[in-house]
Amino acid sequence: MGMDVYGRNPKQNKPLSEFPVYAKYKKMEAEDKDNGFQRKWKELDADHDLREQYHKEWDNYEQANVGYYFRNNCWWWRPLWNYCHTIAPELINEELFDSGHSNSGSGLNDEDAKKLGNILMDEIASGRTIQYQASHQQYLDDLPDDDCWSCKNNNRGHNKKKECKSCNKTGKTKNFNKNYPFDVDNVENFAKFCLECGGFEIC
Repeated sequence: MGMDVYGRNPKQNKPLSEFPVYAKYKKMEAEDKDNGFQRKWKELDADHDLREQYHKEWDNYEQANVGYYFRNNCWWWRPLWNYCHTIAPELINEELFDSGHSNSGSGLNDEDAKKLGNILMDEIASGRTIQYQASHQQYLDDLPDDDCWSCKNNNRGHNKKKECKSCNKTGKTKNFNKNYPFDVDNVENFAKFCLECGGFEIC
């Protein structure tokens, strides 16, 4: 599961016309809602070089127009959104905070997205974000291992610890919360997106 965050009115630093292969297939999908996606991939899968060019132009378009799209998988998104709420509670109230952890289409308007982007950039520049990263990592490092979900750290029943492959017979597995990393670079990428997205929705 991932969070696809789309700019509502993104700033276009380079026009789509400069990326002809990507533009062709984007248009195909837009004009043929029923079959465009399948037609696109049928053509791309039949031509390796064309597919490579498509992906290259797609990446270059999004790098040039950073307000168009931002994506995190759920493991990266949840700590990022938690951080945004922590430093900008005046922009992200409890209702938005909760809905922002789902794909419900909630988000911020242009003005508030820019405010959030600037707050994030200020936090990074001040050094507070890297301190938050260090604290978050220390918190993860200090978490105790979980009891294995399969054998439940016991020697009884059919799932015996000494036979369990899930925990390599230890009875313990990595704490589930250690799957949620936090990184300054990810914060900066989101901040840049916020500044140029024209408002965003989380889908």
